[in-house]
Amino acid sequence: MKRSLVTFLALLVAVGMLLTACGPQATEAPATEAPQPTEAVEEPAPEPAGPEFIVIGTSAPLTGMFAGFGEGCTWGAQAAVDDINAQGGIYVKEYDRKIPVKYIVVDNESDPGKSGPLAEDLILRDEVNMLYSVDSSPSIHIPIAEVAEKHGVPHIVGGGPLEPWLGARNETETKWQYTWFPGFGIATPPPEGDPRFGKPGYTIRDSWFAVLDAYGDQTNKVAGVFATDEPDGIGWYGLFPGLLEEWGATVIGAEDKLGFYPIGTTDFTAMCNEWKNNEVEILWGNVPGPEFATLWRQCNQLGFNPKIVMVGRAPLFYIDVNSWGENLPQGVGTEIWWDPAYKGPGIGGTTPQSLAERWQEAKDQPLNRGIGHGYAPMQVLFDAVERAGSLDGEAINKAMGETNLDTVNYLVKFDPATHFSWIPLFVGQWQRTDQPWVWECPITFSKHDFLGPSTDFIFPIPYE
Repeated sequence: MKRSLVTFLALLVAVGMLLTACGPQATEAPATEAPQPTEAVEEPAPEPAGPEFIVIGTSAPLTGMFAGFGEGCTWGAQAAVDDINAQGGIYVKEYDRKIPVKYIVVDNESDPGKSGPLAEDLILRDEVNMLYSVDSSPSIHIPIAEVAEKHGVPHIVGGGPLEPWLGARNETETKWQYTWFPGFGIATPPPEGDPRFGKPGYTIRDSWFAVLDAYGDQTNKVAGVFATDEPDGIGWYGLFPGLLEEWGATVIGAEDKLGFYPIGTTDFTAMCNEWKNNEVEILWGNVPGPEFATLWRQCNQLGFNPKIVMVGRAPLFYIDVNSWGENLPQGVGTEIWWDPAYKGPGIGGTTPQSLAERWQEAKDQPLNRGIGHGYAPMQVLFDAVERAGSLDGEAINKAMGETNLDTVNYLVKFDPATHFSWIPLFVGQWQRTDQPWVWECPITFSKHDFLGPSTDFIFPIPYE
């Protein structure tokens, strides 16, 4: 038994040694390669919220009889766009960033039949957020107002007379809730109670009659009137003969519509001779620039020499006056609705004076007062977008109605009933100059305390 136990234990030891020899051996872990750095894959930057541009469109008369309006106003509008884009654009709260402005101008060729369809094309094809119409004949911007209303696009008109526009607006069912209009009256006075008003100088009537009050007693008070048969001229001719008679003038031929003529008329001999034979010394009218050039040359050729000549629209721009020729007399007067001597702020460091200097440097021409009528409406649109905090048309339009903004062209504050904001008027006269250009039109008569004449009024008109 003892032997068996010894044998069993020996066997047990042998089996244990065998198991140990066959068990897993401790080995050194195989070497592994150090992890290699991987190139960082740049994630694409997120697209900025909102559109790339805020788009403003203009259907403008760049050619044709109203080209003087289109040239200056669109240049002024582009100057405002350049100024706001230099600051990064307009801040829009909805997207929490500034968005630059893109300005698109198309030429309607001074054709009322093209102005509206081109504006609609800007809305449908170019997807403009807002429309700006230059100051020109109401026949040009009335169709644009209709298109703006149809599509619910905010629209601002950069100046012009109240009455023709308001008459057309009031004939519509909606009364053009998307169109806003800073301008002046022909004879409608500004509202009472506003401290900005109270003196002559917000309508053609009181501005021009202030001239007659000052100089009319030095004439025989015999007047002639003329106008073209389109909306601006129709409204003017229907009003001013009666106003002149109320003032004390004798108006020649008004009962027979003497001086009321179709656009494109080239022979004014009978008209001029009628005025001359009746010794007219006060001549008033409202026509496009090219229309007056022919009339005024023929008056001078026939020896008709009135002492005071006041004309709406025609003598507003150098491009038109220069076409008269150098030998016509100085002193033709017209309304003035913007001047570099204004004190209102522009965008960034721009002032009315620096804006005028930019124009002269860029164009090598005397002042085109339309640049103020282009710059200021853009200020109003930019301000409305920022206050709306959105590019939604309804929100912008609501903000337009709440505008209270000092611009390079006086304070803009719209009447909620008419969508109209009043701007002041002055009287200027064209004079020869020793500058590289032949003519300039300084302010020669003003009833405003904040901006007086820069030179003497020419009376009577000197004839060589």
